[in-house]
Amino acid sequence: MKFAFVLVLLAALLGIGQIDSPNQNKWEVSPAAVAASAREYPTVNVVPLHREKNWGGGSCVHASLVMLFRWQGRYQMAAHWRNTYIGGEYANRCHGRLEKEGVRWAATHNDVKFLDWACRTRRGCAVTVMGGAHMVCLVHFDETRAGILDNNNIGKIKWMTRDAFIKEWKGASGWAVTPCYTPPAPLPWVAPK
Repeated sequence: MKFAFVLVLLAALLGIGQIDSPNQNKWEVSPAAVAASAREYPTVNVVPLHREKNWGGGSCVHASLVMLFRWQGRYQMAAHWRNTYIGGEYANRCHGRLEKEGVRWAATHNDVKFLDWACRTRRGCAVTVMGGAHMVCLVHFDETRAGILDNNNIGKIKWMTRDAFIKEWKGASGWAVTPCYTPPAPLPWVAPK
């Protein structure tokens, strides 16, 4: 009985309801729950505990990857990466290191569709900015705006228009990279008061 109560409570919290058709006996996500899942800002909502500051005088690529590893539930790899790599990084060497470590990863240069995919799938990605001199995490990317989590200022998300971000990113070599594992589910929707 307690188990059934927990299931009903969980279904109510997640916006899941049973279909009342006599020919169907399955669970489906309600349209309200789907719409609510798109309301989490940023989409890649890295908790403060999992944010990583730049270290060693210029490990922005590594700090960004560590945050993405943690977000995607790869805590051991995050710790290993943090303890193994330091200093400046560039695309080819980074990709080689990801291969060497057995990491599943994806990357691009200048393909905006990759950024859309990375954020739509809630993975996020590390992206170059400042003419290629810095790398940050792209934690939100929708039709109108982009959210940046900078490893030099992990206390807040920097918001900018989508177009301004794309211009900045493409002017900074347009490199983006992400581990390809499973991010956490969106926060449950809570009805406004």
